[in-house]
Amino acid sequence: MNSQPERRRRGPGRAWLGVGLLAALAGGLAGAAEEPAGLQPYRARYEASYRGIAGGDIENGLRRGATPGQWIYESRAYPNLLGRIAVSPQAHERGVMEVTASGVRPLRFEFDDGSDKSAKDVSISFDWAAGRASGTSKGEPFDLAVPPGTQDTASVQAAMLQALLAGRAPSGFPILTGSKLRQYRYWSEGRARISTPYGEFDTVVWANQRDGSDRLTRIWHAPALGYVPVQAIQYRKGNAESLLRIVNFERP
Repeated sequence: MNSQPERRRRGPGRAWLGVGLLAALAGGLAGAAEEPAGLQPYRARYEASYRGIAGGDIENGLRRGATPGQWIYESRAYPNLLGRIAVSPQAHERGVMEVTASGVRPLRFEFDDGSDKSAKDVSISFDWAAGRASGTSKGEPFDLAVPPGTQDTASVQAAMLQALLAGRAPSGFPILTGSKLRQYRYWSEGRARISTPYGEFDTVVWANQRDGSDRLTRIWHAPALGYVPVQAIQYRKGNAESLLRIVNFERP
């Protein structure tokens, strides 16, 4: 890998906010807030395309929260002129979670599609003492039981980093997407060296798929960046549809 890849300057572009794109295995959490070894804050920017048509960028970031053991994951959209047909430049996702050496446990999740309406917005609060999650999804309230190890679409991204840093092999667990609790499978597809706009990377390749879905997501994680993804492709019926490739990376 290039030791000092040149940063690529980019203006606003379309963001592709793939729900459940990055997923991981997470165990149960103890109450103590022991800092997990290796997990570090970061900010990464990706160019996004759909069926070969460039739409802009998405920026993801992981940072520490206000209390020990608390972390915040955020995604923000940067659509270009074409991408704004489908995605608002105000679209963003934010998840608050507890992270310890034992695993990742989501606390709160918010998705705002950036429009004046709330038809696509999602808000979730987790009550782990009761084993339940409640909130609103697409304008409808919900309240349902969630088993230990459940993630939301933000916390799974931190959980994947932690699992890979700890040398664990994700195999499958439930993810709450909106008001739906869905089961995902995960498996390793070996190693690969790939070229991105930010440089060349040796990667480990992981795939995931929701039970009963014809969509499959393949993700290239770079150990040199703490296993942060440098490329992700979502396939439908074997055909590549959505592509993310890293264009910039920072450690705040």
